Amino acid sequence: MTDPTAPPAAEPRTASPVTSPARRSAISALVVAALAFLALLGWAFASPVGASPDDNFHLTSIWCAQGERAGFCEAGASADQRAVPAEVAWSSACYATRPEHSGRCDLPLTGMVNTGHGNFEGLYPPVYYATMSVFVSSDVQTSVLLMRIFNCLLAVALITAVYLLVDDRLRRPLLWGLALTSVPTGIFLISSVNPSGWAIVSATTLWVSLVGFIRAPSLAHRIALGGLALLSALMGAGSRGDSAVFVAFGAVLAAVIAFERSRRYLLLLILPLITVVIGAAFYLSSNQVGSALDGEMAGQRPTSVHFVADMLRTLLNIPKLWVGNFGTQALGWGDVALPAAVWFIALALYAGVAFWGLSRTRKLGTSIATVLAGVALVMVPSLIIVQNGVEVGVLVQPRYILPLQILFLAMILLDNGRVPLTMTGLQRWVIIVGLSAANGIALYKTFRRFLTGTGYPGIDLDQNVQWWWRGLAVSPDVFWIVGTLAFAALLFFASRGLVRRPAPDTLAL
Repeated sequence: MTDPTAPPAAEPRTASPVTSPARRSAISALVVAALAFLALLGWAFASPVGASPDDNFHLTSIWCAQGERAGFCEAGASADQRAVPAEVAWSSACYATRPEHSGRCDLPLTGMVNTGHGNFEGLYPPVYYATMSVFVSSDVQTSVLLMRIFNCLLAVALITAVYLLVDDRLRRPLLWGLALTSVPTGIFLISSVNPSGWAIVSATTLWVSLVGFIRAPSLAHRIALGGLALLSALMGAGSRGDSAVFVAFGAVLAAVIAFERSRRYLLLLILPLITVVIGAAFYLSSNQVGSALDGEMAGQRPTSVHFVADMLRTLLNIPKLWVGNFGTQALGWGDVALPAAVWFIALALYAGVAFWGLSRTRKLGTSIATVLAGVALVMVPSLIIVQNGVEVGVLVQPRYILPLQILFLAMILLDNGRVPLTMTGLQRWVIIVGLSAANGIALYKTFRRFLTGTGYPGIDLDQNVQWWWRGLAVSPDVFWIVGTLAFAALLFFASRGLVRRPAPDTLAL
């Protein structure tokens, strides 16, 4: 019998919709996304118009992407020239390759000027330039800032959407493959108007979207991931000719990773095949990579190539490209030099996590994908360099192969379903503190180079300012502090699920 004086039994607890694991995961992802956007904004405001590499070419191409328009892009002095606003064509010339000079421009940037430096012969695919041209206005500074902000928002939105739709096995390599590779070159390019930013985002998201598409638990997930995969493929293939190749390569990796012996798998391969076709179509319509593979990008094709000797010499020096993306290669026009602490920390974390990731038991498909990514990271730039008869770093820049570095680390970190990707609390804090420090130092040095030039001995970014965005009341210090802290905070929140929980019988000493 039940004792009437006894207190009522507690009802079994059920997960509140507000505190359910799925809801908490979504909220956490949105917090990280907001922090990532703030971190990217810090970089977007750190440099003036024309600061990213080859910006005079890219800005002119953006302004002329919609054809001839009065005041924006007009007929030039010859058929292979166009007339664009002077601030578009000449801003980079104010300070490029002169690190002692601030981002202030002493040239008379008024009126329209002739230039033959643009995408007038289809060297690059047209999609990126056409998209950015939506923001073109008579105010060049505002237009460029809007383009940078849009690129930051697009990158965060696409990565977050893919993250929320896939499971943990894909979330971790998606997030950490990019995070451990992005400082400093990747984060600089994503927040710029350089089309390489789209190539980086595409390499990060495409293979994940395709694997998630094949493994999707429901039709709704499959449709959403399929749409994101097509968007990612269009961004990658429509930004650079070499990225169009990476799109096709990412689709191959996805097919290998998700392989299963079933009719369902063969039917779902239609989407990866479509992305391969997209990549091939943009590659064939672009002259960028074709010229490089034909040996025409270096100015003239070498008359003779000692293939074996040249390949061996290139292979011995190809790591120069890999370490360049961690900071040994100066940012911008090669005029934003970074201290050794940046590249040492970023490279050590990348290499340490990659070496640790290789120790885990792996499935055959994952192992094959990792080998393919490693071979591509070595051989793709090597073949182009040897074909053109140049030295490492002359024709192929480190930023060109950054998408391959992201893919390689992501393949290493890909979970096999039996051994989840985890780390100790100490390992987690080493990554948070180390990567945050590298990012903060690189961002500060970028601000310093353009605000005053490298000759100013002061520490406060608000002192002796010679360049800053016209009409912007917020000080540079605020952007640096917010950008640095936001990046650190996103690493803190994003890494909480990586900490290994001790076994129940573990004794505390």
